Amino acid sequence: MTHQVLDMNEALVAKILYDFDGQLQARFSSSLFQFILATDEISEGMFHETVRQVWHDAGPLGLRSYLKRELVLLEDSQSRTHKKLSS
Repeated sequence: MTHQVLDMNEALVAKILYDFDGQLQARFSSSLFQFILATDEISEGMFHETVRQVWHDAGPLGLRSYLKRELVLLEDSQSRTHKKLSS
């Protein structure tokens, strides 16, 4: 039974990350892989550990919320970059 629960948790995390990847592709013409590479440079390879910790502490809703905040940060960063380039 424990093995099934772990598989369901892993499947749900994968689905959440898949949805996040779709958002990255739609909004930024990027991908989860590119996001992880960029994030890991900043966070010293901690993206996967952060996902595990958020999942453990806050479950699926918390993980979705965390990833939504990441999208907002990306949008803000992109907006500031465009403003700098246009001025």
